[in-house]
Amino acid sequence: MSIFLKLKTTLVLGICAFAFSPDFVDARVGEEKSKVEIRLFRSGGLAIKEEKLIRNKQRGSPFNKFEDYFPSSTETRIYFKTHDGRRPKPTELEKSIPEGWILQVVYYKGISVIEFYQKTGGIDDFEKNHLLDFQRGESFWVKKDQESQIEKIGCFGFDYIREDGKTKAKTTHHSILFFSTDFDQALSRAREEELRERAPQSIKGF
Repeated sequence: MSIFLKLKTTLVLGICAFAFSPDFVDARVGEEKSKVEIRLFRSGGLAIKEEKLIRNKQRGSPFNKFEDYFPSSTETRIYFKTHDGRRPKPTELEKSIPEGWILQVVYYKGISVIEFYQKTGGIDDFEKNHLLDFQRGESFWVKKDQESQIEKIGCFGFDYIREDGKTKAKTTHHSILFFSTDFDQALSRAREEELRERAPQSIKGF
């Protein structure tokens, strides 16, 4: 079985298990693409479609180096929202992205599995707490130094994990990354398997 087929099988089982769980009724990760976009567009957000801007932002994403392990049914979208909710004019997005929020979302079969929030000037504590609250569903967040007996396998690392173990978060001054634990672990296993299969060839001749 190929790496990508194994990854696809793992993701199907994992994502189907969490995407329709009652715990995700109010959560963002695990939400359908249509719901994410309806909420964003109603609040003045819009999808970035300029290819040059998309490539520029994707280069700096924390999941960029793992995209080779994404299954074919994965889609990445980038959105922009001003600080005050004002809808920007199309001309403002022709050459560069104005100050505001950038949201990159990775969808697997139409379900959000990774959400990367960035804000010009940095994310303050109030905004961080609101974003964490949006993503907690009916669970609550536990800091990494408080966790115990939590699965360590993963690509991204994390600062917070939901008590139910389904979503993790990694924060910096300018960004917050939320991601599905199942998706993260499936990527990690696919990457580890590829490295294991490449090892005999890479050391051949020593």
